This record gives sequence, C-alpha cells and structure tokens, in this order.
Amino acid sequence: MRTLRGLVLGAGIAYLFDPQNGKARRTTLVDRTGRLLRRLGRLTARKTRYAKGHLRGVAAPLRQDDAHRTTDDGTVLQRIRSEALRDVGVSTTEVDVTVADGVVSLRGEVASATLVDDLVDRVRLVPGVRDVDAMIRVGAGAEERPEPPPFT
Repeated sequence: MRTLRGLVLGAGIAYLFDPQNGKARRTTLVDRTGRLLRRLGRLTARKTRYAKGHLRGVAAPLRQDDAHRTTDDGTVLQRIRSEALRDVGVSTTEVDVTVADGVVSLRGEVASATLVDDLVDRVRLVPGVRDVDAMIRVGAGAEERPEPPPFT
C-alpha cells in the first residue's frame, strides 16, 4: 500500500512539474479548483436560503400578529376611536361605541347610509375586532357631510 501511494504521488508530481506542459497543467488545476469552490459556495448559499425560508414557513403559524393576539376590550375601544372614527366625519357624541369580547356595538344616528357602511368597514379593519353589530340609524334631518377619505 505504501508503494502504491508513492507511485501515485510521484506520477502526480511528474505530471504537474513536467518541463514542457507542467505550467499549463498547474494553471488549469488552479482554475478548475477555483471554479469548483465557487460553485460549491453558490450551492451552499442557495441551500441555506431555501432552508431559511422553509423554517420561516414552518414557524409562521407559531408566531402571532397583533391582529390575532387577544386584546382587552379597552384597547380595542381606543383603537376604534383613534383609527376608525378619525377622518370619517362622525364624532363620538353621535355614535356610541361599546366592545364586549371583541364584538363591537355601534349605536347612534348619522347622515347617510354610505357613512354607515364606511364606518362599519373601518371598524372591522381594527385589530382585535371579531365582529361588528351596527345599530346606527340614518337621520332624516341630519346635515350632509362631505365624503370621508378612504381608510387604509
């Protein structure tokens, strides 16, 4: 076995250090080794990105967003008052808002039916709201207000 190793080592040295073609063979060996290492690096990076994305997908159900986290009713009420009623053109004196276990009850009187729909849609988008119970009347003598900007 020792003789075979020596024979292979000697043949390799003679191949690479041949006076006529040795320099070209050494250059080719360096180039091919570099190419192999670069390809291996890119493959490793691709596999790492894939594994990272896969782990993020597996862990996604375990993470909870603010929208899915249970929130106390007082916090939901404040969010509704600050986010949903902000630019609608309805004051908190016109519409009474109550929250019980994430179910929002809206009571009061507004100027138009489109305002009621807009208000209900905006309240549904607030994190922590599970359902909306709208008991809002459309007032006949109420003054017309300009259309509110869309809620984002």
